[in-house]
Amino acid sequence: MGDEMDSKQVVYVVDDDDGMRDSMSFLLKKADISCLAFSSGKQFLDQWDGTQPSCMVVDFQMPDMTGLALLNQARSRHGFIPFVLVTGHGTVAMAVEAMKMGAVTVIEKPFRHELFIDTVQTTMARDLQRRESELQKLDVANRIKSLTEREQEIVKMVVEGSLTKQIAKQLGISSKTVEVHRSRITKKLGVRSVAQLVRMVVQSSALSL
Repeated sequence: MGDEMDSKQVVYVVDDDDGMRDSMSFLLKKADISCLAFSSGKQFLDQWDGTQPSCMVVDFQMPDMTGLALLNQARSRHGFIPFVLVTGHGTVAMAVEAMKMGAVTVIEKPFRHELFIDTVQTTMARDLQRRESELQKLDVANRIKSLTEREQEIVKMVVEGSLTKQIAKQLGISSKTVEVHRSRITKKLGVRSVAQLVRMVVQSSALSL
């Protein structure tokens, strides 16, 4: 197994072919990309905890389990991980299944070194984008949790398209009180318009609408 480097991201290389595994690891390290190499799906699963920003380069055909079977197990344990599938005998059906599972691409062996590095870098960028999106959703969810029950109730009604007068009538309070609540809501959530509020709530799925 390769040595872990200082980079925040790491690329996991899983291939039972010693020569191919060493070659891919060499190319990655030459491009200053941190990587860890594994000779089997089991070896990878025994050591991966899903906490480090990462992506995977995985061979399709391996003795203990196929690359796609490995990815299914990995995701059932720790969730989504972007990946590149490499194969020496690819089929259309296999490629379609890989893309359905979120593969950035399927590369056939032997491959061009430049293509391999470019693909891995694209996959790493996708992982960072995904993690950034998850952090943003968590931040929004925490902001919404900071709202009072009445404020959350009003947010739902605003997102559903209700106007201030309609909200006031439905809740049995004055329009002025609704406006006070809305002012507090915008400050707590850091939004300036109804459009921003709607987009924030819908994207975060923090409220059951």
